[in-house]
Amino acid sequence: WDQWRTLPRVIGGCIWEFKDQGLEKTDSAGVKYYAYGGDYGEKYFDNFTIKGIVNADGKPKGVMEECKRIFQPFECSWKDWESGILQIENRSAILNTNQFTSSLIIKENGVKIFETQLPLINIKAGTIGELDILKFFPKYKSNSEYHIEIYFLTNTNSIFAKGRFEIARNQLLLKRAEPFSAKLTSYKGLQVNQHNNQIKIVGKNFSILIDTLGLASYLYNGKELIQKSLLPNFKRPLTDNDKRGWKPQRKLKQWYESELKLLSTIPSQEKDGIAVTNLYSLINDSAIVKVVYHINLDGVIKVDFNLSVKPGLPNIPKVGMQMAINRTYENICWFGRGPFENYIDKNYAADVGLYSLPINEFIENYVVPQENGNRTDVRWMFLNNPKNKDGLLIVADSLLSMSAWPYTEENIQNAKHTNKLKDAGFITLNIDLIQMGVGGNDSWSEVAAPLEKYQIKAKDYQYSFYIVPFNAKNKTAGEKAKEIRF
Repeated sequence: WDQWRTLPRVIGGCIWEFKDQGLEKTDSAGVKYYAYGGDYGEKYFDNFTIKGIVNADGKPKGVMEECKRIFQPFECSWKDWESGILQIENRSAILNTNQFTSSLIIKENGVKIFETQLPLINIKAGTIGELDILKFFPKYKSNSEYHIEIYFLTNTNSIFAKGRFEIARNQLLLKRAEPFSAKLTSYKGLQVNQHNNQIKIVGKNFSILIDTLGLASYLYNGKELIQKSLLPNFKRPLTDNDKRGWKPQRKLKQWYESELKLLSTIPSQEKDGIAVTNLYSLINDSAIVKVVYHINLDGVIKVDFNLSVKPGLPNIPKVGMQMAINRTYENICWFGRGPFENYIDKNYAADVGLYSLPINEFIENYVVPQENGNRTDVRWMFLNNPKNKDGLLIVADSLLSMSAWPYTEENIQNAKHTNKLKDAGFITLNIDLIQMGVGGNDSWSEVAAPLEKYQIKAKDYQYSFYIVPFNAKNKTAGEKAKEIRF
């Protein structure tokens, strides 16, 4: 769309299918799923007509919101942030902005703190105007993050929507939270036991086991939080664009076929306590991963991830870590982009905010199982038991890319229909620094690859995050996340 809008006599970005052309079918076990080419005995076996922005059952996919945002007639951006001057572009060929009601919202850490209706905005079709909103700026708190949202509503009923329908919206950053470090919690009182390559750290109400795989056990108040070890991970389940189109499993096969080789597990004394370092190699020692675990007296774990690569490796599908956690933590709250799934090349409409969804709504149930459910720019994510509010809080040191599935990655990769997805008995949690885009300039050739700027170069990467056992009965996850730094 950047291309189409810079050229006066070209159109593009057309939607091939509005709705998935799948037919409901029931398997021998009575499980319903959507069938496609080849599922009725015909020779042609293909899901090429399963690529709409609406599911076969009529439910809109997250990408429909992305389309709406890109197509919207009015676009707001900063002309001068310090002076509070907005630039408003009217892309419509006919409509004046004065035919719509406009409002402004201010959010602090994802929570709405102010809303007002704006005076009538008069910008003719095909022109650009300005709006001064400086008087609405709040008094900032140093450790808080602020966004504004400008939206336009219809005033009358039309053939496509009733009055008060949102026809355009933009979210703009007002202020980032300033980085801070809380006081270090003493490590004294932690008991450390080492046997071969297993290191066990015991505190007042928790025990943590780090072994040849990684963070293997996290027992907190007598309950096991981790079902499968936290490990570096560089691949994702293939998307339709991947499988039919540019085939990254071949072009980037070193990362898809690599196996981690543990080099060492080493505890070390630090100024304020201990650290445990796992060192891995992969791709014939062409890449080295160092994961350092810092544990404090409260059982909070800080994870430092460092990837070092030698020249000559292909781009990386994603840079991150994966583990499996307790299945009861099926309610997902997060501060990041949402509420629908989004990726680095598909998050223009996904505004930053506070969101909460059960895992069956958090994931995107594609007719053909594939990579799904990612959220970008995640500040923190809290996966919890909706009954007792116990859960696991992940707090980012930067902006992360995260997803969760009730299935294994292997199951998603190998299943051709949703009835073949089996609940794993745990939740697969991806805590990534970055994942490549989904691409899709077409879906059948190398052009299906993500644009170059949305691919991940093979180079060194570092990031950190915190793993926090938490109960949200007396404090919100957002409040707790502010306290976690060491």
